Amino acid sequence: MKPIEIKEIVKAVGGILLCGNENVVITSVSTNSKEILPGALFVPIIGERVDAHKFIESAFLLGAKATFTSRQNSVNESMGENCYIYVEDTQRALQKFAAYYRSLFHLPIIGITGSVGKTTTKEMVAAALETKYQVLKTAGNMNSQIGLSLMMFEIEDTTQIAVIEMGMSEEGEMIRLSQIAKPETVIMTNIGVSHIGQLGSKENIRNEKLNIVNEMTEGGHLYLNNDDVLLKEIGRKMDIKASEQTKSVLAKATCRYYGLDETADAYAKNITTHGYDTTFTYIYGEEEEAITLSVLGIHNVGNAIAALMVAKQYDINPKVAKQGLKAYAPIAMRGQIYEANKVTIIDDTYNASPDSIKSGINVLMELQGLTRRIAVLADVLELGEVSYDCHYEVGEYIGNKHELVNKIDVLITIGEEAKAIAQGAQSIDSAMIIKSFAHNEEAISCLKDMIVEGDGILIKGSRGMHLEQVVNALRETYENQ
Repeated sequence: MKPIEIKEIVKAVGGILLCGNENVVITSVSTNSKEILPGALFVPIIGERVDAHKFIESAFLLGAKATFTSRQNSVNESMGENCYIYVEDTQRALQKFAAYYRSLFHLPIIGITGSVGKTTTKEMVAAALETKYQVLKTAGNMNSQIGLSLMMFEIEDTTQIAVIEMGMSEEGEMIRLSQIAKPETVIMTNIGVSHIGQLGSKENIRNEKLNIVNEMTEGGHLYLNNDDVLLKEIGRKMDIKASEQTKSVLAKATCRYYGLDETADAYAKNITTHGYDTTFTYIYGEEEEAITLSVLGIHNVGNAIAALMVAKQYDINPKVAKQGLKAYAPIAMRGQIYEANKVTIIDDTYNASPDSIKSGINVLMELQGLTRRIAVLADVLELGEVSYDCHYEVGEYIGNKHELVNKIDVLITIGEEAKAIAQGAQSIDSAMIIKSFAHNEEAISCLKDMIVEGDGILIKGSRGMHLEQVVNALRETYENQ
């Protein structure tokens, strides 16, 4: 982080310095009192269960130089030289400061949103751009109002371009994220049913995510997934229910489509898999390039095409960008494949949606040389009233593969909602071995009794289902045999 004086921060957030020296310099920002670095500004967030104002003293003991506070009467003479900046809302002040800090740098930011595939696309775009630039990319799951704000403070004078993941779960959230990051280039991966419980419909989800373009500079670039019906409407129809600001930006933006067929501006042909690699031919206008990815999944082909298009925008030839893509590997819990004593485990436990489960099923089916294919699927949370139908439809999707050679042989579900997956699969493929459990421990016990050499197991569910417990138990069992 570029050092900033307290008086500059106070002005940026519209706060009041209650005590301390306005010339003190801040060199980092944190919302976690346990991770304070010397010279930090501590931002105490008021959550549903914990008010972090009670950790202010601890933050100062670890070396913080300043704190935001929404408790104007909490300062007294015993505070010494520590800087207390009064603000009405500490989270909002964090966002204002992040937006100000971002404005100090004239570098392009690529914003990525979508119901599924944000993280993988972010990683692939960064991998392609890193062949030429010094790239900052979103770390972990820091794509929320707090996380994205903190990512802005990672921008340095040496940063040449940033690839920022932007997630939302409620109305109005994407507008705030856009005001902070101000991306000049945007990728929208797809519109699914994640957070439909909060937003009511896929159209509402699309329109909320589309607010990502609101602060895009005039003539910015928007890359849209051609294989998503709702995203097709954005660049080719103007009757979508978007705000006037959004429509005004879209009218001046350059929209390009990527996908898996030639109706897109950039597309793939000759898609094949070899072991754990996927190869395809990339077509974009007059350009044609053979691409190899060190991952499986046709959805990853689409992500890679988006990365290659963005790289081209920033003057990186696909012959160069593809070297970065070849080096890309899935990050923890997002499709990692482990070999454990001739048992193959796909760890896709970070999170789940109905669409991402289908993608995971496709990856399991692409694996060659397996004796059986076992899908371990848990509840997808936050689906609201459509939860049963969404889970059931996933089951039908699995069941409809029963005539294929690489079909799913065993389905194990965990949780109350995931029972509908079992019901949907059973309605189509009555021969499939299907078992449903309430808890991870029961499923682990069943799997240990069932798994044999040559089996491939996909493990996937919402983060709140803690399916890493299943992965860890199986790895410990089979890697030690």
